Amino acid sequence: MEEDINKEVTLIPESDQPEAGAVTIASETGSETIHANQADQHMEVHHHPDLQHKPKKLKEYFLEFIMIFLAVTMGFVAENIRDHITEHKNAQILAQSLLEDIKKDTASLHSLVGFGIKKFAAADTLLGILHTPQNNWNTGNFYANLGPIMTSLPFESTDGTYTQMKTSGTLKFFNQSLINIINSYDVQLKKTQYRDDVENKGIWVLADIIINIVNFEVFTDIRLKRPITHDMYVKINNQETIDKLINLITMNNQFIARSLQEYKVQLTIADKLIEAIKKEYGLD
Repeated sequence: MEEDINKEVTLIPESDQPEAGAVTIASETGSETIHANQADQHMEVHHHPDLQHKPKKLKEYFLEFIMIFLAVTMGFVAENIRDHITEHKNAQILAQSLLEDIKKDTASLHSLVGFGIKKFAAADTLLGILHTPQNNWNTGNFYANLGPIMTSLPFESTDGTYTQMKTSGTLKFFNQSLINIINSYDVQLKKTQYRDDVENKGIWVLADIIINIVNFEVFTDIRLKRPITHDMYVKINNQETIDKLINLITMNNQFIARSLQEYKVQLTIADKLIEAIKKEYGLD
Protein backbone atom coordinates (compact mmCIF):
# COMPACT_ATOMS: atom_id res chain seq x y z
CA MET A 1 0.00 0.00 0.00
CA GLU A 2 2.84 2.41 0.90
CA GLU A 3 4.58 1.51 -2.36
CA ASP A 4 1.52 2.59 -4.36
CA ILE A 5 1.39 5.91 -2.58
CA ASN A 6 5.10 6.52 -3.17
CA LYS A 7 4.55 5.90 -6.87
CA GLU A 8 1.80 8.51 -7.17
CA VAL A 9 3.45 11.36 -5.11
CA THR A 10 6.65 13.03 -6.32
CA LEU A 11 8.53 15.23 -3.86
CA ILE A 12 9.91 18.43 -5.33
CA PRO A 13 13.07 19.85 -3.85
CA GLU A 14 13.07 23.39 -2.49
CA SER A 15 15.48 24.53 -5.17
CA ASP A 16 13.00 23.33 -7.81
CA GLN A 17 9.97 25.12 -6.30
CA PRO A 18 8.00 27.01 -8.96
CA GLU A 19 7.92 30.77 -8.99
CA ALA A 20 5.21 32.63 -7.14
CA GLY A 21 1.88 32.56 -8.80
CA ALA A 22 2.48 29.20 -10.43
CA VAL A 23 0.78 25.89 -9.78
CA THR A 24 2.65 22.57 -10.09
CA ILE A 25 0.78 19.41 -11.00
CA ALA A 26 2.59 16.14 -10.35
CA SER A 27 1.80 12.80 -11.92
CA GLU A 28 3.47 9.50 -12.67
CA THR A 29 4.70 10.84 -15.98
CA GLY A 30 6.19 13.98 -14.51
CA SER A 31 5.17 17.40 -13.30
CA GLU A 32 3.74 20.41 -15.13
CA THR A 33 3.82 23.99 -13.94
CA ILE A 34 0.97 26.29 -14.94
CA HIS A 35 1.40 29.98 -14.33
CA ALA A 36 -1.38 32.04 -12.79
CA ASN A 37 -1.95 34.06 -15.91
CA GLN A 38 -2.41 30.80 -17.85
CA ALA A 39 -4.95 29.56 -15.25
CA ASP A 40 -6.81 32.80 -15.50
CA GLN A 41 -6.99 32.40 -19.25
CA HIS A 42 -8.39 28.90 -18.86
CA MET A 43 -11.03 30.05 -16.37
CA GLU A 44 -12.12 33.09 -18.31
CA VAL A 45 -15.78 32.94 -19.44
CA HIS A 46 -16.31 33.86 -23.06
CA HIS A 47 -19.64 35.37 -24.15
CA HIS A 48 -20.83 34.75 -27.67
CA PRO A 49 -21.40 38.04 -29.38
CA ASP A 50 -24.75 36.74 -30.87
CA LEU A 51 -26.21 36.22 -27.38
CA GLN A 52 -25.73 39.80 -26.32
CA HIS A 53 -29.11 41.61 -25.90
CA LYS A 54 -29.98 44.12 -28.54
CA PRO A 55 -33.15 46.24 -28.36
CA LYS A 56 -35.76 45.33 -31.01
CA LYS A 57 -36.73 47.85 -33.58
CA LEU A 58 -40.36 48.98 -33.99
CA LYS A 59 -40.50 47.21 -37.34
CA GLU A 60 -39.70 43.86 -35.68
CA TYR A 61 -42.50 44.32 -33.13
CA PHE A 62 -44.89 45.20 -35.91
CA LEU A 63 -43.94 42.11 -37.92
CA GLU A 64 -44.41 39.90 -34.86
CA PHE A 65 -47.85 41.42 -34.31
CA ILE A 66 -48.79 40.83 -37.94
CA MET A 67 -47.70 37.18 -37.74
CA ILE A 68 -49.68 36.56 -34.55
CA PHE A 69 -52.72 38.34 -35.96
CA LEU A 70 -52.58 36.31 -39.17
CA ALA A 71 -52.23 33.05 -37.21
CA VAL A 72 -55.25 33.85 -35.03
CA THR A 73 -57.29 35.03 -38.02
CA MET A 74 -56.49 31.94 -40.09
CA GLY A 75 -57.41 29.73 -37.15
CA PHE A 76 -60.72 31.54 -36.82
CA VAL A 77 -61.39 31.26 -40.56
CA ALA A 78 -60.54 27.55 -40.55
CA GLU A 79 -62.88 26.97 -37.61
CA ASN A 80 -65.67 28.82 -39.43
CA ILE A 81 -65.12 26.74 -42.53
CA ARG A 82 -65.32 23.52 -40.49
CA ASP A 83 -68.50 24.76 -38.80
CA HIS A 84 -70.01 25.68 -42.16
CA ILE A 85 -69.24 22.25 -43.62
CA THR A 86 -70.74 20.55 -40.56
CA GLU A 87 -73.85 22.72 -40.68
CA HIS A 88 -74.32 22.02 -44.38
CA LYS A 89 -74.10 18.27 -43.80
CA ASN A 90 -76.61 18.49 -40.95
CA ALA A 91 -78.89 20.68 -43.05
CA GLN A 92 -78.76 18.10 -45.85
CA ILE A 93 -79.87 15.36 -43.45
CA LEU A 94 -82.62 17.48 -41.94
CA ALA A 95 -83.81 18.59 -45.37
CA GLN A 96 -84.16 14.98 -46.49
CA SER A 97 -86.11 14.10 -43.35
CA LEU A 98 -88.33 17.18 -43.65
CA LEU A 99 -88.98 16.40 -47.30
CA GLU A 100 -90.20 12.91 -46.40
CA ASP A 101 -92.48 14.38 -43.70
CA ILE A 102 -94.05 16.89 -46.10
CA LYS A 103 -94.57 14.18 -48.72
CA LYS A 104 -96.51 12.16 -46.15
CA ASP A 105 -98.53 15.24 -45.31
CA THR A 106 -99.42 15.88 -48.93
CA ALA A 107 -100.55 12.28 -49.38
CA SER A 108 -102.75 12.60 -46.28
CA LEU A 109 -104.12 15.97 -47.39
CA HIS A 110 -105.05 14.68 -50.84
CA SER A 111 -106.90 11.81 -49.17
CA LEU A 112 -108.71 14.19 -46.81
CA VAL A 113 -109.67 16.50 -49.65
CA GLY A 114 -111.23 13.54 -51.44
CA PHE A 115 -113.07 12.44 -48.30
CA GLY A 116 -114.16 16.03 -47.58
CA ILE A 117 -115.70 16.30 -51.03
CA LYS A 118 -117.50 13.00 -50.39
CA LYS A 119 -118.81 14.30 -47.04
CA PHE A 120 -119.96 17.54 -48.62
CA ALA A 121 -121.87 15.67 -51.34
CA ALA A 122 -123.35 13.27 -48.74
CA ALA A 123 -124.61 16.21 -46.65
CA ASP A 124 -126.29 17.72 -49.72
CA THR A 125 -127.95 14.38 -50.54
CA LEU A 126 -129.14 13.95 -46.95
CA LEU A 127 -130.58 17.47 -46.88
CA GLY A 128 -132.48 16.63 -50.05
CA ILE A 129 -133.94 13.56 -48.35
CA LEU A 130 -134.99 15.53 -45.26
CA HIS A 131 -136.80 18.10 -47.42
CA THR A 132 -139.08 15.39 -48.89
CA PRO A 133 -142.01 13.72 -47.15
CA GLN A 134 -140.82 11.12 -44.66
CA ASN A 135 -142.82 8.30 -46.26
CA ASN A 136 -140.67 8.81 -49.42
CA TRP A 137 -137.38 8.35 -47.63
CA ASN A 138 -135.07 5.57 -48.70
CA THR A 139 -133.75 4.23 -45.38
CA GLY A 140 -130.68 2.61 -46.93
CA ASN A 141 -129.83 5.85 -48.73
CA PHE A 142 -130.35 7.75 -45.48
CA TYR A 143 -127.80 5.59 -43.66
CA ALA A 144 -125.34 5.57 -46.57
CA ASN A 145 -125.14 9.39 -46.61
CA LEU A 146 -125.32 9.90 -42.86
CA GLY A 147 -122.28 7.68 -42.27
CA PRO A 148 -119.64 9.99 -43.91
CA ILE A 149 -121.11 13.05 -42.17
CA MET A 150 -120.72 11.39 -38.79
CA THR A 151 -117.10 10.41 -39.49
CA SER A 152 -114.24 12.58 -38.20
CA LEU A 153 -110.85 12.34 -39.92
CA PRO A 154 -108.76 15.31 -38.77
CA PHE A 155 -105.46 16.07 -40.44
CA GLU A 156 -102.46 14.81 -38.45
CA SER A 157 -99.25 16.40 -39.67
CA THR A 158 -95.97 14.44 -39.68
CA ASP A 159 -94.09 17.19 -37.88
CA GLY A 160 -91.35 15.23 -36.09
CA THR A 161 -88.48 16.81 -38.04
CA TYR A 162 -89.83 20.35 -37.79
CA THR A 163 -90.39 20.00 -34.03
CA GLN A 164 -86.84 18.69 -33.62
CA MET A 165 -85.42 21.63 -35.57
CA LYS A 166 -87.34 24.16 -33.48
CA THR A 167 -86.30 22.67 -30.14
CA SER A 168 -82.65 22.08 -31.12
CA GLY A 169 -82.14 25.39 -32.92
CA THR A 170 -81.04 23.66 -36.14
CA LEU A 171 -83.66 25.53 -38.15
CA LYS A 172 -80.94 28.21 -38.56
CA PHE A 173 -79.01 25.82 -40.84
CA PHE A 174 -81.46 26.66 -43.65
CA ASN A 175 -81.46 29.86 -45.67
CA GLN A 176 -84.03 32.50 -44.76
CA SER A 177 -86.26 32.04 -47.82
CA LEU A 178 -86.66 28.35 -46.99
CA ILE A 179 -87.29 29.13 -43.32
CA ASN A 180 -90.04 31.54 -44.36
CA ILE A 181 -91.85 28.80 -46.29
CA ILE A 182 -91.45 26.34 -43.40
CA ASN A 183 -92.90 28.89 -40.99
CA SER A 184 -95.77 29.62 -43.37
CA TYR A 185 -96.52 25.91 -43.50
CA ASP A 186 -96.57 25.75 -39.70
CA VAL A 187 -98.87 28.79 -39.43
CA GLN A 188 -101.27 27.29 -41.96
CA LEU A 189 -101.15 23.98 -40.09
CA LYS A 190 -102.59 25.67 -37.01
CA LYS A 191 -105.46 27.06 -39.11
CA THR A 192 -106.12 23.66 -40.66
CA GLN A 193 -106.14 21.92 -37.30
CA TYR A 194 -108.46 24.57 -35.88
CA ARG A 195 -111.01 24.02 -38.67
CA ASP A 196 -110.76 20.26 -38.12
CA ASP A 197 -111.46 20.80 -34.43
CA VAL A 198 -114.52 22.95 -35.20
CA GLU A 199 -115.84 20.33 -37.61
CA ASN A 200 -115.28 17.58 -35.05
CA LYS A 201 -117.26 19.49 -32.41
CA GLY A 202 -120.07 20.00 -34.91
CA ILE A 203 -120.24 16.24 -35.44
CA TRP A 204 -120.64 15.66 -31.70
CA VAL A 205 -123.50 18.20 -31.55
CA LEU A 206 -125.18 16.40 -34.46
CA ALA A 207 -124.61 13.07 -32.72
CA ASP A 208 -126.87 14.15 -29.82
CA ILE A 209 -129.83 13.92 -32.18
CA ILE A 210 -128.65 11.12 -34.47
CA ILE A 211 -128.09 8.72 -31.58
CA ASN A 212 -131.82 8.83 -30.80
CA ILE A 213 -133.12 8.20 -34.30
CA VAL A 214 -130.88 5.59 -35.96
CA ASN A 215 -129.29 2.22 -35.20
CA PHE A 216 -125.49 2.62 -34.88
CA GLU A 217 -125.01 -1.13 -35.33
CA VAL A 218 -125.95 -0.62 -38.95
CA PHE A 219 -123.09 1.88 -39.34
CA THR A 220 -120.72 -0.80 -38.03
CA ASP A 221 -121.96 -3.25 -40.69
CA ILE A 222 -121.49 -0.61 -43.39
CA ARG A 223 -118.02 0.40 -42.18
CA LEU A 224 -116.81 -3.20 -42.07
CA LYS A 225 -118.39 -3.87 -45.48
CA ARG A 226 -120.37 -6.84 -44.27
CA PRO A 227 -124.04 -7.78 -44.78
CA ILE A 228 -126.41 -5.61 -42.77
CA THR A 229 -127.96 -7.89 -40.18
CA HIS A 230 -129.36 -5.24 -37.82
CA ASP A 231 -132.62 -3.34 -37.90
CA MET A 232 -132.27 -0.29 -40.17
CA TYR A 233 -134.69 2.25 -38.77
CA VAL A 234 -135.12 6.03 -38.69
CA LYS A 235 -137.18 7.13 -35.70
CA ILE A 236 -138.33 10.69 -36.38
CA ASN A 237 -141.85 11.42 -35.21
CA ASN A 238 -142.11 15.20 -35.59
CA GLN A 239 -141.18 18.06 -37.89
CA GLU A 240 -139.29 19.83 -35.12
CA THR A 241 -136.69 17.07 -35.05
CA ILE A 242 -136.42 17.12 -38.84
CA ASP A 243 -135.89 20.91 -38.84
CA LYS A 244 -133.24 20.66 -36.16
CA LEU A 245 -131.52 17.91 -38.09
CA ILE A 246 -131.57 20.04 -41.26
CA ASN A 247 -129.98 22.97 -39.42
CA LEU A 248 -127.23 20.87 -37.86
CA ILE A 249 -126.37 19.13 -41.14
CA THR A 250 -126.28 22.51 -42.93
CA MET A 251 -123.99 23.86 -40.22
CA ASN A 252 -121.68 20.85 -40.48
CA ASN A 253 -121.66 21.18 -44.24
CA GLN A 254 -120.26 24.68 -43.84
CA PHE A 255 -117.62 23.32 -41.48
CA ILE A 256 -116.68 20.71 -44.08
CA ALA A 257 -116.37 23.41 -46.75
CA ARG A 258 -114.04 25.47 -44.53
CA SER A 259 -111.92 22.42 -43.77
CA LEU A 260 -111.62 21.72 -47.49
CA GLN A 261 -110.50 25.28 -48.06
CA GLU A 262 -107.74 24.98 -45.44
CA TYR A 263 -106.64 21.61 -46.80
CA LYS A 264 -106.13 23.12 -50.24
CA VAL A 265 -104.13 26.06 -48.87
CA GLN A 266 -102.02 23.61 -46.85
CA LEU A 267 -101.39 21.59 -49.99
CA THR A 268 -100.33 24.68 -51.94
CA ILE A 269 -97.73 25.61 -49.33
CA ALA A 270 -96.62 21.98 -49.02
CA ASP A 271 -95.98 21.76 -52.77
CA LYS A 272 -94.03 25.03 -52.64
CA LEU A 273 -91.96 23.75 -49.72
CA ILE A 274 -91.18 20.46 -51.45
CA GLU A 275 -90.04 22.29 -54.56
CA ALA A 276 -87.83 24.66 -52.53
CA ILE A 277 -86.17 21.81 -50.58
CA LYS A 278 -85.48 19.83 -53.72
CA LYS A 279 -83.98 22.84 -55.47
CA GLU A 280 -81.82 23.93 -52.52
CA TYR A 281 -80.37 20.49 -51.71
CA GLY A 282 -80.71 18.61 -54.99
CA LEU A 283 -83.08 16.02 -53.57
CA ASP A 284 -85.71 13.90 -55.31
